[in-house]
Amino acid sequence: MLQAVIFDLGGVLINVDPERTVQHLAQATGQPLAACANVLADPLLRREFQLGQISSQDMVRHLSAKLEGGLHFAQFVDAWNRMVEENRQTTWVLERLRARYTLLVLTNTNPLHDAYIRETWPVFQHVHHWIASCQVGCCKPETQIFQLALRRAQVPAHAAVFIDDTKEHTEAARRLGIQAIHFAPGLSLEKELAAVGLHV
Repeated sequence: MLQAVIFDLGGVLINVDPERTVQHLAQATGQPLAACANVLADPLLRREFQLGQISSQDMVRHLSAKLEGGLHFAQFVDAWNRMVEENRQTTWVLERLRARYTLLVLTNTNPLHDAYIRETWPVFQHVHHWIASCQVGCCKPETQIFQLALRRAQVPAHAAVFIDDTKEHTEAARRLGIQAIHFAPGLSLEKELAAVGLHV
């Protein structure tokens, strides 16, 4: 019997459009769109930011240097947070599920997005446990972050279902015995949940 529902953020409960951030960085710095996109695409830098290994201030200093020093902290925060918005086609299920299941968010994210999302959209107050990679120092698809989610929910693996838009993450959850839904564009979250026995 399912007792806990674990949600990814980006691609499930949150829509992410990095192009909006690139456009605002270009406007703020006067640099070409391509230059801003290349700086933001640094995978090592973004991983360190997601794991909380570098601060928001250090992130801005690094990007400012790459963009010839034309970036202030407030400008970066404004541009950075413009890439995320609530996905109202999915977030409505949180209120409906809260009374019957333990709800968790399990997200690979950075301190700025983590704070902004939680403060901006009241719907996320329905989530019982919030696990962000930047706060716990590990990220999906690592085993320990799924184990942490199960401990927070106080349920065995077979009593949880995990929804994520990244196949590598859902496969990692299944290896631990967690039911998983690989959520892709065009799918109905309501129907996907019903297929595993959750009726919202």
